[in-house]
Amino acid sequence: MYMDERNNMWTWVIGLIVVLLIGFGLWWYFGGMTPATTEGTATTTPNGTATTTGNTPAVTTENRTGSTVAAVVAGLSGSSQFASLLASSGVSLSGAGPYTVFVPTDGAVSATAALNGMTAAQKKRLVQYHIVSGKMLDLDAVSSGNHMALSKDALNFNVNAQTKIAYVGDGYAVRQYRASNGIVYVISAVLIPPQTPSVNGNTGSPVPTQ
Repeated sequence: MYMDERNNMWTWVIGLIVVLLIGFGLWWYFGGMTPATTEGTATTTPNGTATTTGNTPAVTTENRTGSTVAAVVAGLSGSSQFASLLASSGVSLSGAGPYTVFVPTDGAVSATAALNGMTAAQKKRLVQYHIVSGKMLDLDAVSSGNHMALSKDALNFNVNAQTKIAYVGDGYAVRQYRASNGIVYVISAVLIPPQTPSVNGNTGSPVPTQ
């Protein structure tokens, strides 16, 4: 009788250990299956190379090949402030292209205090700095590097070859739209043209190119 009770006790102990081991194994397995987030809030170093910190969403792509880049920019939800700047600047996207247009979100435009003190000519240059004419910069490593913007300033576009996340200036691309005559990117930051030295050698406000 005593031996039977002892055997039953060990049976319960062994069973409890087995259940705990199975539970731990399941916890470890599913814990290791948690998807990793992609690192990379856009930051640009002095030499123009993009670095990453924080979590950056992957770029989503949408085909709008039945529309021109101008129509895509005009119809973007959440980016109407840049569309208004484009319309008031007199900069045209009506040519054959191809064009690559970077459109900051309304939140990015509202957060850019430098816009408030700009003249009409300076705002035109800023709009031109968001446009690359003659190239469709796609999400491939070949597109990475400096490209001449419509403002005649160098614009850095860097694509991570593994994640396909695109960084431009101090921002990163959120969405990509393929249009009939180019590509439109919605980006997280306003692109400020490089500052031009003033006559006394100090760095002044962005000066419009002719």
